[in-house]
Amino acid sequence: MDARRVIDIAVYTALVYAATVAVQIYQPATGGYFNLGEAVIYLAALLRGPVVAGVAGGVGAALADLSTGYAIFAPATLVVKFLEGYAAGLLAAKMRGWGRRKAGLLAGAGYAALIIVFGLFYWSGRAYYGPESFLGVELNSPVVELPLALWVIIGLALGIGIAYFTGRSIGGGEAAALLLAGLIMVTGYFLYEFLVSNPLTGRDPWAAAAEIPVNIGQAVVGAAVAVPLAGWLRRAGYVDGGEG
Repeated sequence: MDARRVIDIAVYTALVYAATVAVQIYQPATGGYFNLGEAVIYLAALLRGPVVAGVAGGVGAALADLSTGYAIFAPATLVVKFLEGYAAGLLAAKMRGWGRRKAGLLAGAGYAALIIVFGLFYWSGRAYYGPESFLGVELNSPVVELPLALWVIIGLALGIGIAYFTGRSIGGGEAAALLLAGLIMVTGYFLYEFLVSNPLTGRDPWAAAAEIPVNIGQAVVGAAVAVPLAGWLRRAGYVDGGEG
């Protein structure tokens, strides 16, 4: 590993840590939190390749967990964020330019994602953050009392964001690559919360599903920040550091 790669890893690790601790929105159903770390992980994937994104994502985010009271998630974060960053770097290199050549395919995938994301937010909002009954079934008391209309708006906004960034933007291929990598994060944390952290903390294992839409939102926000920022940095002369 050359000196430049080591420096890149150190810099992006610090940036991932800073972005992760800067905004932390606690999720009572699982004990996890929404954060902005994905934006830096994805930026590293676009500009510095899979190794830098993977190592910086895993180490930086795990250190954030350890230092801000979320140590129970640190082992999962180290693995999940490494895999997410590495996959994002690999996929972005292969799918770069798809926004022009395969816009139809990406648009179709984007609109399908819109429906899925909206459905997840609607269900999660009703089941875990809203009224105490859903489709006539009585639920446990909600952990946060929020109006259903808010979850409808959030779900639509994120779904439309996915559809736009994967089907209409110039960097559609890169955006799609980042969102595909984001599924690793969404799936990884669901499994960890379902099998490990929720049982250990006495929470309902199925409450891990409440964080699925939150983590999807985290990936969408990360991609929405990273793709245009990477484009601006490239135009400013910040040249990609390779794909290895």
